[in-house]
Amino acid sequence: AYRLLLGRPADAHGLRQHTQRLRQGSATVTDVCAELVASPEFTARLKGGPATIDAQVARTPDLVDVRQLIGQLDLDELSLAADDYYKDNLANVDGYLAKPLATVDEAPDLLACFAVVLATLRPLPGMRVLDFGAGVCWSTRWLAQLGCEAIACDVAETALEVGRQLFERMPVAGNKPAPTFLRFDGRRIDLPDESVDRIVCLDAFHHVPNPADVLAELGRVLRPGGVAGFTEPGPDHSVTAQSQFEMRNYTVVENDVLMGEVWRDAQRAGFDRLELALFSSEPHRVGVVEYEDFLAPGVGPAATAYVEHVRDFAAGRRIFFLGKGEPITSDSRDRRGLLATLAVRLDGERVAPGRPVTGRATVANTGTGLWLGSSAPVGGVAIGVHLYDAGGKLVDRDFARVELPAPDAAGVRPGTSLDVALEVPAPGPGRWRLGFDLVSEGVCWFEVNGSPVVELPVEVAPG
Repeated sequence: AYRLLLGRPADAHGLRQHTQRLRQGSATVTDVCAELVASPEFTARLKGGPATIDAQVARTPDLVDVRQLIGQLDLDELSLAADDYYKDNLANVDGYLAKPLATVDEAPDLLACFAVVLATLRPLPGMRVLDFGAGVCWSTRWLAQLGCEAIACDVAETALEVGRQLFERMPVAGNKPAPTFLRFDGRRIDLPDESVDRIVCLDAFHHVPNPADVLAELGRVLRPGGVAGFTEPGPDHSVTAQSQFEMRNYTVVENDVLMGEVWRDAQRAGFDRLELALFSSEPHRVGVVEYEDFLAPGVGPAATAYVEHVRDFAAGRRIFFLGKGEPITSDSRDRRGLLATLAVRLDGERVAPGRPVTGRATVANTGTGLWLGSSAPVGGVAIGVHLYDAGGKLVDRDFARVELPAPDAAGVRPGTSLDVALEVPAPGPGRWRLGFDLVSEGVCWFEVNGSPVVELPVEVAPG
């Protein structure tokens, strides 16, 4: 209870007092937990704040002070140093091109943190995504592969050139938007106001010497409803051995990431939401008994051990998200939230060869996502028709499509019902079954999310 609620082992006095009461039967475990929750210590911990999240170890005079390093050079000199870093390591260009799978040491963490950012930002096809501090652009390539209009932005022109090589040597699969490469001068991002839907910043923000100015620029280019996701080190990053090595040998900025300062500057830049992700990129492995204990109701030893494991990881990492304005309603490019009810009535079960199958359908958007119109490159919603033989065997999953009328320019909003005229080409002579479902083109059939398919018999015969 002490570890979970107060984040520390029980002190001697508390341990003695509560143990005695439990043994005497004058208090239950629930009573003890309630008292801990009511304590000023728990209240202070619940509020959190920079005093806790930004606690730092003591600095010694022999260490490179990152703030002094920033003060000794101007922005142009620091930008040049960042570019020189890549130039000095061009002999390892294949290692750059192989990221994030260059080494087994860095790959798990890069992939896990990138996955957390993707899961939160949900960068959908057609979204304009700024990859700030893109480096050699491996993340830009993956954003482009997802169908985003990806913008690789970095202060180092050499890194962007490596990124161009990456796209030439390993182009994305399919017909996806080409990326844009944009050099950052350290001061202004060369994009219009409110022009991007999402911002990705992977292990780059701690390299900027002017974080407040950069956050102001990110806030400027992000559209209302957008989100920026960051994967960064923690409050003691500058004193780690690798950071000291980089600053001594390459004059690269290796800032500590202090969330109190980040949130202060982010609010001034127009952001109004801050969330941090709790997870660990290092798996917590247990045996079968511990796994069963973890799955059991309540908080047992296995759950406590897992919390400690995540806490150890989180102490040195800051994966956080800054939001601007009310989140935009998801749309049918995102499978999540796609649900519908569908009722179909055919004008008759028998049609003559060459004549269409006609009828009417009532469709209701019972999910949480906006349905885009049929003209959308990805995610346009329509009624999809499957063709089965009389025995129920699938003959053609994509037999026909029926467009939905658009109530307004945006599409079909959640809670909207539509009356749709059906006209479907008749199959060849014989007995068939038509299956009616909703489909988000390039995303999924609604049946995958649990919406029912309506199956009706049709006979194609003369007379």
